[in-house]
This record gives sequence, C-alpha cells and structure tokens, in this order.
Amino acid sequence: MSKKIVLLSAALALVTSIAFAGDAAWFDMKNCAMCKGLMEKPGLMESTSCEQLNIPDGIVCLTTVAGGHLEDYRAAHAQMADVVARLQKGEVLPMCGSCTAFGAIMMKGVKENYAETEKGDVWIVTSDKPEIVAELQGWAKHNHDEMAKMKAAKK
Repeated sequence: MSKKIVLLSAALALVTSIAFAGDAAWFDMKNCAMCKGLMEKPGLMESTSCEQLNIPDGIVCLTTVAGGHLEDYRAAHAQMADVVARLQKGEVLPMCGSCTAFGAIMMKGVKENYAETEKGDVWIVTSDKPEIVAELQGWAKHNHDEMAKMKAAKK
C-alpha cells in the first residue's frame, strides 16, 4: 500500500527539484497515468490540499480532502496502486515530470511511513543519506512552486 501512496502523493503534492527539465509538464493531470485518476471525479482536485513540509531527514506530506470527496480520493489511491503494479511489471506508461522525478528518487532508496486520517492522509518519506534528503526536499519545493503557478494562472 505504501508504494501507491508514494506515487499518489507525488501526483498530489500534486503537490519537485534538482534541475529537472520540462517544467511545462511538471504536473500533467490529464495524461500522466499516475495523476489522471485525480481528475476523474469533478471537484476532487479543488477539494484536496497537500502540504509538503521539510523535516531534518526528509519530508512530510499532509493531505486534507474536503467537501465529501474523501471516498473519491481513496479510490484514486486504488487506481494508482494499479499503475504502480503495472510499472513494476515493466509496462511503460506516460508520467508527468513530478511523478517521474519522484520515481527516480524512490529508486535510490527511502524509508516511508503512511497513515490515513479522518480527512486524508499523512505520509513521511525519509533517508539517512543527505543527498537523497536534498532531492526529496527539492522535489517538494518544486511541487510547491508549480502549484503556486497553477493557482495564479487560474485567477
């Protein structure tokens, strides 16, 4: 279950970057195999907030879902688990920049802790390697910056 959460949070932090190219498609909610489940239910994205916070050895992602969309959010997790299983079998699927970057970090080895909350979830990703911590925190900052741009463009 934690691998699907990892990739969901990558999509949510939608809401990442140590010099990644292609910022125009950092988030591609319509074409990314991992992210698109979040767009299938009207209002889900607008009702979901994700905070990514730095901690000394990694990041904490706190996701809150409002407006009665928690069941839809949990269903998106299930879809992402299917995507993870397909990727693990070697299938090549379209991925956005955020999900691609996070997958690369995951492959370097991190520790994860995940818990569902009454209104969403909390996910903690850590490493004892400073270079991986820096990548995690850079990924989270890139997510934050790109989300701010998306919100500003909608105004």
